[in-house]
Amino acid sequence: MNAEQKRAWLAVVSGIICLIGYLISIPFVGPQVAVAIFGLYGINGISGLIGRKERPDERDKIIARQATLGGFAASYGALWVGCMGGWLGAFAWKGQEQISVHVLGAIASLGFMVMWFVRGAAILVLYRRRLEAGHV
Repeated sequence: MNAEQKRAWLAVVSGIICLIGYLISIPFVGPQVAVAIFGLYGINGISGLIGRKERPDERDKIIARQATLGGFAASYGALWVGCMGGWLGAFAWKGQEQISVHVLGAIASLGFMVMWFVRGAAILVLYRRRLEAGHV
């Protein structure tokens, strides 16, 4: 397993842990405070230390590029859904003229997390496909 795969596993596992922690903490502290659990996703900041001395080959660069593109595309979609969902919830259902500051922070965090989670998952899938196809 190369360094890029280790970083991808860190992103995917920490994303799942944050989501489970959020869902568990909602009944205890409410959804506005439970969003703070996503701060644990910042552990991915140490991913740059994983495999610093490894030099990626051309295949690794292609996989990383494709995964990053997929991550940013998914992030854009998540931001769009978050913004339109906030608008729909505030204006259409509740008749409010403003969106809570807590919602805007959650939308921004959503875009960040979706990008890194999808990028990590895509890296794992792309390496698995290369391995199964015999392009080791």
